[in-house]
Amino acid sequence: MNKHISEQSRAKIFSAINAAAPTLTMDAKTIQQEALEILKESEFARPKLLSEDATQALMLRIEAGLVIGTSGEKLITLDDLPNAVKQFFSKHSLPQALKVQGIEQLQKLNWAGISTDSDIQQDNTVGLCWAEYGVAETGSFVVHSSAEMPILLNFLPLYLIAVIPKSKILHYMDDYALIANEIAKKGETPRNMCLISGVSGTTDIEGVLVQGAHGPEVLHIIIIEDQ
Repeated sequence: MNKHISEQSRAKIFSAINAAAPTLTMDAKTIQQEALEILKESEFARPKLLSEDATQALMLRIEAGLVIGTSGEKLITLDDLPNAVKQFFSKHSLPQALKVQGIEQLQKLNWAGISTDSDIQQDNTVGLCWAEYGVAETGSFVVHSSAEMPILLNFLPLYLIAVIPKSKILHYMDDYALIANEIAKKGETPRNMCLISGVSGTTDIEGVLVQGAHGPEVLHIIIIEDQ
């Protein structure tokens, strides 16, 4: 291409960009006020929860079958968790073995009679993870990747048990978005921030629903009251 023509084209493009640039300027306070007005509108767009209490709303959503492949229960204290896991094994006719996430809260519990270091790459295994947050609106739980939280723990086992502290259950998904924004401001965003809402589902051409096509087939959420 002729160099002169190329320079003319480039000048024409930048001229058009400059002509299209906004000329209206507003101070930061005005922009902030406009943003707040927009946020007010989102309050009317939020769906009504099944209860004003976030924990109860999450449990009611699960019990209503609105979170695919998911069951739930509440425990008073974390010390009750090993017994609840044994009951889960019994319900699903599973051996007394699972992979427990390597964090102190879970590792220090009395796991007598239960193997806690299963190879989750094998078939039909059980994983146990600690959730960062729960979300009542969607029945979701949130996990952040870290040295103590291998993300595959949430996707390789056929059965997954997620523990959520009651104090970390949020009402709406955008409540978590605000938290994620604060994490980002601090420069502490993890590599993965996963929001898991029930098990995966896919439907073939005949309308047959298959659960667990990607990830666990059975999900059990346990809410701990005293955390």
